[in-house]
Amino acid sequence: MTARVGILVAMVSLAPVVASAQPTSGPMTVERIQSGLLVGADAKVTEVDHHTSELVGGQLGWVIDESIFIGGGGYWLANGSRDRRMGYGGVVVQWLTRSSDRVGFGAKALIGGGEATLADDFTILVPVRVSATRFSTEPRTSTFRFQRDFFIAEPEANISLRLTDHFRLIGGVGYRFIGAEGRDDNRLRGATGTLGFQLF
Repeated sequence: MTARVGILVAMVSLAPVVASAQPTSGPMTVERIQSGLLVGADAKVTEVDHHTSELVGGQLGWVIDESIFIGGGGYWLANGSRDRRMGYGGVVVQWLTRSSDRVGFGAKALIGGGEATLADDFTILVPVRVSATRFSTEPRTSTFRFQRDFFIAEPEANISLRLTDHFRLIGGVGYRFIGAEGRDDNRLRGATGTLGFQLF
């Protein structure tokens, strides 16, 4: 009888230990990772041909698992003139992190090509008749416009603010690397500041 009581007491004492060793199950949260179409529009402040300039454009493509965007994009100089125009486009790849949070971060790059119109002033000496037998020269300045094709690589780091499930404000900083003939790449390259939105 005493042995049975001892066994019973031991089993009761070990019950909490055995129970704590059993795997516990709590509520499980299942979140669907989304993939889908992304549409974005941007405005960029930058310098083009030594003038503060604004570029407008955007991108369209596909987001994979809320983390990778692959698509295309293009931008055009909004405040250009006859002597200063630029447009470019290409493939856009973007990495997104914490895209489902209120504040997220990312990095993207556009690689492609474009075309620009630039102008140079040149001065020539024009003969001028001074008298019936004498001639002189005077300088005259003219503007020569030309077009340049170029290669572009534009990396950018950005931050996003999620306002709704499918709408985000985007801000970023980047740099526009240009490959063009002669010294014209220096006139087209420059740092950029971006503000825009994305629908996903």
